[in-house]
Amino acid sequence: MPLLQDPVRLITLVLSVVMLGIVGYGFMSGDVVVWWNNLWAEPWNFVTLADLYISFWLMAIVMFAFSENKLASLPWIIAINVIGSPVFGLWLLLNLPRLRKRMG
Repeated sequence: MPLLQDPVRLITLVLSVVMLGIVGYGFMSGDVVVWWNNLWAEPWNFVTLADLYISFWLMAIVMFAFSENKLASLPWIIAINVIGSPVFGLWLLLNLPRLRKRMG
């Protein structure tokens, strides 16, 4: 089914682009050193970061489990831990038709 006729894939694409923009904004406007130095001062910063990376690892498990070529999934898993959710969005966008067939 073409992307524009598949609402789930279209929403995935829009959310991935939005998240990529947010990540880009953070890198361009923020100061990572200041953020890192203040990270441990507030417990909720730690909670948020832990939640984020546990989510990345859970996504990585899905990527690995559903990958036909386990070795080919490793660059995706590394990228999701470096770049974040936009990588999983792209992977999902590319693999959703195959996943639907496999699960249905």
